[in-house]
Amino acid sequence: EFIATSYNEEAVTLTGGATVEIDCTSGNVFSLTTTQNTTFTFANPPTTGTAYGFMLRLSGGGAHTVTYPNTVRFSEGTAPDAPSNNKANVLVFTTFDAGANWYGFQSGLEMA
Repeated sequence: EFIATSYNEEAVTLTGGATVEIDCTSGNVFSLTTTQNTTFTFANPPTTGTAYGFMLRLSGGGAHTVTYPNTVRFSEGTAPDAPSNNKANVLVFTTFDAGANWYGFQSGLEMA
């Protein structure tokens, strides 16, 4: 039996760009400040039968658009807008089928 008294994860800081890859083998907590319009790709999810999830803190570095992979399903079918300049959104993504389908949830909006 494993009982943890503390649980910590290393946060991976992503580099801004037109295309930003989230490599699932790198961790489960990511952050990015946009530097331009950004399209995300999700790479290397675990095989079917293994669930995987990650959290993304997305900070606005200007008035930019954000595009997610077409395999992401957001509540009510609509991806959240990018955060305003100097604000942050917190998003959570999970897959159960090796990334064939991702479920995206916004858990924080326009946080200072």
